[in-house]
Amino acid sequence: MDQRDVRAAWQKFVERGTLSGAVRSTVAASWQRSRQHSVTVDRAKAPLVAEAELFRQRAKHAALRHAARCALQNSKTFLSDAGSIMILTDPTGLIIDTQGDARVIDAGRAVHLEHGGRWSEADIGTNAIGAALADSCPVQIHGAEHFCTEVQRWTCAAVPVHDPNDGELLGVVDISGPASTFNPQSLALAVAVGHHVESVLAQLARQDKEQLLCDFIAKRASWATEECILLDRRGAILHATERGLRAMKDNGLNTDGEAPTRFLKTVAFEDWPAKLRELLPHASFELVKNGSTGVGAIVVMHARRRAPGDRSAVTTRGRDGTPPAAPSRHAQASQPPTKPAAAKSPGFVAEDPNVLAIVRRVESAAARKMPILIRGETGTGKEQLARHAHAASGRSGPFIAINCAALPDSLIEAELFGYADGAFTGARSGGATGLVKEADGGTLFLDEIGDMPVALQGVLLRLLDDWTVRPVGGSALKVDVFLVSATNAALDKAIADGRFRSDLLYRLNTLEVRLPRLRERCDFDAIARQLLRKIDPGCGITAEALARLAPNHWQGNIRELGNMLARLTLGVSNGVIDEACVDAMLGQVIGQVIGQRPPPDTGSLQDVQRARILMVYAETNGNVSETARRLGVSRNTIYRALGQPRP
Repeated sequence: MDQRDVRAAWQKFVERGTLSGAVRSTVAASWQRSRQHSVTVDRAKAPLVAEAELFRQRAKHAALRHAARCALQNSKTFLSDAGSIMILTDPTGLIIDTQGDARVIDAGRAVHLEHGGRWSEADIGTNAIGAALADSCPVQIHGAEHFCTEVQRWTCAAVPVHDPNDGELLGVVDISGPASTFNPQSLALAVAVGHHVESVLAQLARQDKEQLLCDFIAKRASWATEECILLDRRGAILHATERGLRAMKDNGLNTDGEAPTRFLKTVAFEDWPAKLRELLPHASFELVKNGSTGVGAIVVMHARRRAPGDRSAVTTRGRDGTPPAAPSRHAQASQPPTKPAAAKSPGFVAEDPNVLAIVRRVESAAARKMPILIRGETGTGKEQLARHAHAASGRSGPFIAINCAALPDSLIEAELFGYADGAFTGARSGGATGLVKEADGGTLFLDEIGDMPVALQGVLLRLLDDWTVRPVGGSALKVDVFLVSATNAALDKAIADGRFRSDLLYRLNTLEVRLPRLRERCDFDAIARQLLRKIDPGCGITAEALARLAPNHWQGNIRELGNMLARLTLGVSNGVIDEACVDAMLGQVIGQVIGQRPPPDTGSLQDVQRARILMVYAETNGNVSETARRLGVSRNTIYRALGQPRP
């Protein structure tokens, strides 16, 4: 039908509600549904969900995204110059992935044809995605066939994707572009891609089924006297003996028709144990995983004669895991899993009254699991304070430190949240747990948070919303994490410059503390002695040597002091660092900078001040202006200390 005739028919329907017999029945039915949904033709764009909701839905439909990944990547090549894009949606019409011509992707934002846009008929009227969902069949909608005026600039072809096992609607594959790019072959391409996605899903399901059956057969002897039922990830019964099914009936479950466990398909895998306990209180369960992805469960039905105090058991076994020995398996599995012991506190030195007050506040916040942000210059001991907070929290899990500035943008989600086996090209066999999951039950320390890439900030904010880890290509799971962050950056300026999100800062700094510079603290001696005990427990230092070191500027703070003490221990012959050792070290630095002999060992204040100037001069690679700035003195003072005339 000519577009002018379609537009005339559309105009007639909008004004009078009358349908023309010349309009395709698919389009006519969709127009009527659009009106029933109270969609107006002047609706300019589709609704756009919040970033956190998009993240949740992308994680929820990770299996679908994984199955479509290859087709989407290929479309980036053959659609890049075709004026079209390929789109993947969830079952509600929410766009979760796009690929293709970058210009069209950019143009699509005008109507929210982008990640997070909702394209059901109820949201934006007649369009291929919405019609494919409503009719559950392939649909092509072109130009004026769209219900909303602004969307009539587009042409699109869509096909629904179904679960190959039970036919459940999983999402839609769509090919869209400006109306001028209309091609009747687009629908055939969409159908081909849809069939490809369904075949990948079927193959993955077969692999999971094979793993479950092999797992069950290999360990069936462990439950020789028990009745077992094998469930796949969709809650379908893959195997069950007649007595096993009778045992389910004895527990009040009807096994006629659809399996009573099919509801598990909509339950997060980490919640299966609780649901199975409710469903089968006299059974024990072994969850089976492929890497970090849930595959299914082996249900062991126990006779009701078991001791009243005996609890149901749940164990988890991976592809290469080994279950406990049969005689004590259930008793051991019923015990809570043991977590690694917490790392001991490094003994954060806090004899300075101001620092002691900071430590007390941190300890109080840690006991209540309040997020802590530690500020301070490089080398002031931010990580040591974070480890002290971890120890003070009493948490039994590990302390996991992450350098935010070192996380590559392209692997942010994989590094933080892990990934399933084969989730992407180059993924490690068996998948990866992810740093956040490793910190479960313990502390996650985000160092250099001021240098965090913007992409990571959005990912982290979504994590803080609900503390749910969503591995790439895997199933979501909850974590219990105590969060400590640290930075030496000026976050207020970073927020003003658009390099850091203010909403993220407010989630991180429930308690915010600032560690002073080393030269501002009055517990220099205690810090130096503790550092020395770590560097060389058999080495001591005299009070005079400490007095000689203390006046230094210590631009690198505690870290620089540790490096200096380490160098001093190398020149000690009697196990004690004294004044002579310190003066010799200062003399070496001075000699390296200005090529002169070490100053005489007079011990005068002038010598100490001169040594301090020369040390900073060496640190700045001979930059007089920077040396003067760091020390807060004039350039003339620096020239006098160097014995050089002012240029």
